[in-house]
Amino acid sequence: MTTTHDAEAAQAARKIPLTRRFKLSYGAGSMADGIVAAGFGFFLLFYLTAVCGMSGTLAGTAKLIALLVDGVADPAIGLASDRMRSRWGRRLPFMAVSLVPFACAFGLLFSMPEALTGLAQFVYVTACLVVLRVALSCFVLPFTAVGAEATDDYRERANIVSYRLSFQNAGILFGVVLGLGVFMAGPDGLLDRASYVPFAWVCAAAMLVAGLVAIGAVRDALPRLHAGKAEAGHFLAGFVREMVELSRNRSFLILFGTVLTYFLAYSAHVSLALHASRYFWGLDARAIQFVLLSTTLGPLLGAPISAFALRFIEKRTLSIAAFVAIAVFLMWPPLMQLYGPVSLTPAAAVVVLFVNGLFVGTAIMIGGVGFQSMLADTADEHEWLFGVRREGLFFSGLTLAYKAASGLGGLIAGIALDLIHFPTDLSSRQGAVVVPGDVLDKLALISGPLPAVFAATAPLFLFGYHLTRKRHAHIVQDLEARKAGPDRN
Repeated sequence: MTTTHDAEAAQAARKIPLTRRFKLSYGAGSMADGIVAAGFGFFLLFYLTAVCGMSGTLAGTAKLIALLVDGVADPAIGLASDRMRSRWGRRLPFMAVSLVPFACAFGLLFSMPEALTGLAQFVYVTACLVVLRVALSCFVLPFTAVGAEATDDYRERANIVSYRLSFQNAGILFGVVLGLGVFMAGPDGLLDRASYVPFAWVCAAAMLVAGLVAIGAVRDALPRLHAGKAEAGHFLAGFVREMVELSRNRSFLILFGTVLTYFLAYSAHVSLALHASRYFWGLDARAIQFVLLSTTLGPLLGAPISAFALRFIEKRTLSIAAFVAIAVFLMWPPLMQLYGPVSLTPAAAVVVLFVNGLFVGTAIMIGGVGFQSMLADTADEHEWLFGVRREGLFFSGLTLAYKAASGLGGLIAGIALDLIHFPTDLSSRQGAVVVPGDVLDKLALISGPLPAVFAATAPLFLFGYHLTRKRHAHIVQDLEARKAGPDRN
């Protein structure tokens, strides 16, 4: 049972600044999520359609089913980790049991037997995706909640998010370099089905290493973390009650709408990135790698910019500016190529797209730091309003929005490929097929300007977010005063 002494000791520990060693070790866990993001975002739709011959609609449907199953499970996973009571705390057991399943599912996904076609192929892909997504959530949701628990300091939370996002982008960088620079290098590397198998299993091994490092960091941070409370009543009844409370938190609903809209745009864009880079812009694997790397290098600029800006600017303002910038950067290159006075050659396009991708990555990092640390602040507000801490449920609720939007964005991308009659199974045609010019023009529009419209809509939600730095400081002060009073446990 949690005692007043334990709670006071944890509260005192959270006032001690976090070490850089902890931030590095903890942040390493996001590499696993980043590697999955690279596989899901850049390679999966291309692999399933152009390499394995699935229709874009079926591939998008498989992604959507997995993400919706996972999205429904996320709030239950988050609440279960909030309520967990064990000698290893609330979060660590979930992280430990989920690491191997999601790594193995990733390897199996890109090792699909060539004999599978039609319905069997669809079932195999969907099953791998469901296991991957649910197991990954069992790791990521508790892991992310630890970042909000480890400190109560407003600015240090933003710093933790910066570390986490930096490592996530390092994971994306790792996946892109490993894929395009090693296993899929060469003129026809992207269409070589056998290249995807070693790529996937090396990624899986890297996920295991990153996850184990993060588990060690969370174990060391246990004295700082909130303990689970003994709560009466059935889990399902509690789950329904908590979801109702969540729906009454205005700040959370605003963040939910922002995530839903933004990731619908982002998922559609990245799902079509390889198609557009290879066929609309005419880039080879080396050039594509160079362009995709720019987005992952952007956070190197975004992290210090966000840290400096947050000294003077509210998190909401910073995130709004970043989301608007992302929309602009997604839209202008394909429009310039289609309707501008001069068409870029592939060599010139590489330079333009690299610089533009650097700006996109910078804006994503700036917006992500502000946005995710706003979510941690909102968890404090929820405790202030309802008397319970629900970091896991909070992050799972936002993850539900992210996954539903990502699944829908992937489905939209797949359907769009079918609607514009983009050819599938290009690997079996030995690269002899020529994509018609009108199809390429439509590909440019659905991969850039269309997602940009949704991205520009996302920051409109944030104008209703009013949890400022001053208000958050008042909430934390009031919470500390409550905990200093009679034991409420």
